Amino acid sequence: MDGAARRPMPLTSVIVIVIAIAAAAGPAAAQYDAALHAFNRGDFPTAARQFEQAAREGDADAQYWLGRIYADGLGHPRDSIAAYGWFDRAAAQGHQDATILRDQLAPLMTPDQVAEAQRRTDPGSAAADRDARELIAEVQRELNRLGYRSGPPDGIAGNRTRTAIERFQREAGLDVTGTATGQLLDRLRVSGQ
Repeated sequence: MDGAARRPMPLTSVIVIVIAIAAAAGPAAAQYDAALHAFNRGDFPTAARQFEQAAREGDADAQYWLGRIYADGLGHPRDSIAAYGWFDRAAAQGHQDATILRDQLAPLMTPDQVAEAQRRTDPGSAAADRDARELIAEVQRELNRLGYRSGPPDGIAGNRTRTAIERFQREAGLDVTGTATGQLLDRLRVSGQ
């Protein structure tokens, strides 16, 4: 360079390079980064949605963090079934921290809960997604029958459905998770008869 001073790269070029690197890493990596950013600023509902997208695409770190969100009840009630399922998925890929947390939860769960956790977090399983939507729709129908106003029985566990489940669980003296499960459905069916 014959002694000439090197000019710094313009900021716009740096930004373009960073965006190109993020895009090359793939949408799952970008989704994970956005989720981690939301988690670190305390926006746990956004982090959960974004981690779930990356987790379903097989990102072990996203599976671990999603498990932590469910295990610690960050942004919504604790859900040990979902936490176990995500920890189990990450552990299957060799994630050591997820393995430790999964193994700590295991003695607290029944075999049915473990099976439910694995079914719920089975990535890419169209049958599991269909079954989950049918279960949620059935829970919604039962909640509506009992006057809990969970919204239309559309199989989508939105805020109204979670709030109705939580209210029923509180009033029935159950653990408040806000999550539709087969056990919850059985309890709803025998209530008010």
